[in-house]
Amino acid sequence: MDYQPEIIYIEEGAADYAMTRRVLDHFPGVPTRQPPDLQEVMDDIRQSSVDVFGAAKRRLLLSRFKGSFLKKCPGISPGMVCCNYYVVNLITNCVYDCSYCFLQDFLQNNPLLTAFVNLDDLLAELDETLSAHPNRTFRVGTGELTDSLALDDFLPYSETLIPFFNQRSNAVLELKTKSDRIGNLLSLDPSNIIVSWSINPPEIAEREEKGTPGTLKRLNAARQCAEKGYRIGFHFDPVILFPGWEAAYADLVDALLENVRPESIEWISIGGFRYRPNLKKVIKDRHQGTRLFTQEHLPSEDGKFRYLRPLRNRAFATLRRMVKDR
Repeated sequence: MDYQPEIIYIEEGAADYAMTRRVLDHFPGVPTRQPPDLQEVMDDIRQSSVDVFGAAKRRLLLSRFKGSFLKKCPGISPGMVCCNYYVVNLITNCVYDCSYCFLQDFLQNNPLLTAFVNLDDLLAELDETLSAHPNRTFRVGTGELTDSLALDDFLPYSETLIPFFNQRSNAVLELKTKSDRIGNLLSLDPSNIIVSWSINPPEIAEREEKGTPGTLKRLNAARQCAEKGYRIGFHFDPVILFPGWEAAYADLVDALLENVRPESIEWISIGGFRYRPNLKKVIKDRHQGTRLFTQEHLPSEDGKFRYLRPLRNRAFATLRRMVKDR
């Protein structure tokens, strides 16, 4: 999928950054504007578009991030176990349009595709934090509010982040993606980097993961990164149950291990489809062909809806066995 914004907004103070110039050079024919007020931009989108979230993806905002870049993973809820993961959000929103994506609800107030260009501030903050805690190991990911690599052709954060993390003994960087945009990675040192792919059977990718490279394209990209020397991760997340899911996931595991040797795999995670109550209506409105709700879901302690626990347990145990037995 080649992304082409309809307009590029340049927030005040963001014009002189190198990343801004890279983006403008990549899109010489796209109109630019410095918006006096972002609320005005959002009001215009809401008045002119039925699908506000989809329309906002096609408008790119270049901005300076003014807070702390490094944050604890927000996925933890009362009663849940923290995985001690940190996130850096260099982009908010995503060019892909997966039906199950929580961003459709989470970013409702400002769904503009936003890229932060003040990388020097990020590196200074990371350097200060990592240097202050030399005996702690930090796992840092950039794929919480976007896809880490989908826009790496013209927002090449990887060219800055990978060399930085390769110089740090107490931190590892995870680039989490559904993309096959790995050109920049293949020319960089893979020493301290994990590249991980969210994958689902082709049946799910084609129906529920609009705009993404197909499952086999992702696995081919993972193979190339593994051959370069990157450590590889895979996320079966969200696991989606449908008629024939066991055979489909068995074929997926076979294809995964045909492309990437087990010794190159750093981790495989499994997570079931879950959603906050408000997201269900958004999904049904925006993705009318979805099959996400053919099974029953019940609320869990954290307020999210999930498959019934016996179904979840069986699915997780089945996938774990598929991986271990091969």
